Amino acid sequence: MNQRQDLASAVMERDRSRSRMRLVTVTVGAASLAAAGVVAYNLPGPAHTTAVSGTTTTPAAQPSASAANQQPGDDSGGDGDGGAVTAPSGTFGQAPAQAVSGGS
Repeated sequence: MNQRQDLASAVMERDRSRSRMRLVTVTVGAASLAAAGVVAYNLPGPAHTTAVSGTTTTPAAQPSASAANQQPGDDSGGDGDGGAVTAPSGTFGQAPAQAVSGGS
């Protein structure tokens, strides 16, 4: 009968150990979730912003001579600006640097 008591005692001890490990696992998981929430709450706004295009295309002045009246060697009749003009419409800013994390 002594062996049965030893076996029953061992089974009860195993169950207590499993219960303790389960409690530790749940506690650590809850603490990790809370820490992740605190970190996420304290992070700044979005890491990437969409930049607006800073160029504008405007048509050039029409040449004074029509294409039908041009002489050979006459390029466009005007001051040589026969296409569209692209000009910057503002300053370009650099996006804010991202924080470096130790994660993936």
